Amino acid sequence: LFSWRDSKGVIRPMVKTRAIESINSILSAWNWGTTFGHSFRIGGASFYLANKVDLEIVRIAGRWKSLAYETYIRAFEQVAMQHLGGLANIHTSQS
Repeated sequence: LFSWRDSKGVIRPMVKTRAIESINSILSAWNWGTTFGHSFRIGGASFYLANKVDLEIVRIAGRWKSLAYETYIRAFEQVAMQHLGGLANIHTSQS
């Protein structure tokens, strides 16, 4: 996802710290605050959950060795239900 070309034109992966620095410089330029690496882990877990990926795959992809990823599952379920519940109310009121 994040890479650069060296002086010989070879594509090299960008290390995490440099990627976060680059992203934060863009976010700061737009006065949007900053982020940290864990934000991407949370976002990735949410993306997989939204696409109904098996929970064990979510755990492996996030490199969680503990059950910490279950926190994101519960948070995702709460947010999803709020949004889906709102859609259900809109749909029934239009019928």
